[in-house]
Amino acid sequence: MAKGDGGSKRGFGPTMAEVAALASVTKMTVSRVLRQPEKVNPETRKRVSSAMLKLGYVPNRLAGSLTSGATGLIAAIVPTLRHSIFADVLEGLSDVISEAGLDLFVSFSSYRTDVEESQIRSILERRPDALMLTGLTHSKASRDILRNFGIPVIETWETAEEPIDMMVGYSNRDAAHAMTGELVRAGYRRIAFVNGSSAGNERARLRAEGYLAALQEAGLPALPIHVVEHDADIRPEIGARALIAVRQQTPDVDAIFFTSDIFAVGAILACREQGIDVPNTIGIAGFHDLEIGRVVSPTLTTVHVPATEMGRKAGHMLLARLSGGRSNISRQNLGFSIILRESARRSRG
Repeated sequence: MAKGDGGSKRGFGPTMAEVAALASVTKMTVSRVLRQPEKVNPETRKRVSSAMLKLGYVPNRLAGSLTSGATGLIAAIVPTLRHSIFADVLEGLSDVISEAGLDLFVSFSSYRTDVEESQIRSILERRPDALMLTGLTHSKASRDILRNFGIPVIETWETAEEPIDMMVGYSNRDAAHAMTGELVRAGYRRIAFVNGSSAGNERARLRAEGYLAALQEAGLPALPIHVVEHDADIRPEIGARALIAVRQQTPDVDAIFFTSDIFAVGAILACREQGIDVPNTIGIAGFHDLEIGRVVSPTLTTVHVPATEMGRKAGHMLLARLSGGRSNISRQNLGFSIILRESARRSRG
């Protein structure tokens, strides 16, 4: 290694040995201050802390993990951050694990199981203490790898199938069924559904099942489901285009249920531009209960899902498993609620 004017270059800042020397203690004492501060004399602890602050010392967690077997890292894979609903889940998860002194590593799958499998392999090389996944659709190889690896795994956003380890979410089928039923009760009879692709996304498949079942129970015909092929492309313009496509295909459609509030708001704005009366000519409903749906005019009827609470519950379940707890509860259904607002409330007359 090249040397400068009497000094050496280091890649990772001051060392534990330098902290120990400045504080006049052993390296073991510095290590104990970092890992078990309550077992160190307060005066000594203060001296070591002052030395670390003066030197700008950053502890090497990786070195500690080689001894303890724990990295202090929780990994999470979400489809995208273009949809704020996934950011809400991550915020809830982070709130819980950060209180326990753990860090969060996030990766994105773009709604593709092959990408997710590659990410799982890469993440496991970093030896996380636990892993959170989005949805229940994974490659067989991903399932096998995770079951054999032995760390706690929690799947989110659905509760319909058997988990790899644990799961927390709600029933997407029941949620779509309930919303479609509300549109029927509001007096709509030609109800269309704008959905995401079901390839690699069981949530889309289950929502479609719920929509179709509700119409069948009501004795109403199901219209062709309009599928947005690029799930990660979540923009209001997509909803506006879907509105136009659905009305061209089915001119007498009188309500559209969108799988995303973002799409639904785009449709409401397009209706305003075209002079289409929402909700009397066409009712609009969304999914997720995002803030944008509460401020658009007319306000958006939607399905509320507890995204932040889902992340928090996932965090608590993972921490319980990491602490050695073996709860009989491996599945948590947080439920959903239907939020009735102006966009699907026809005038009576």
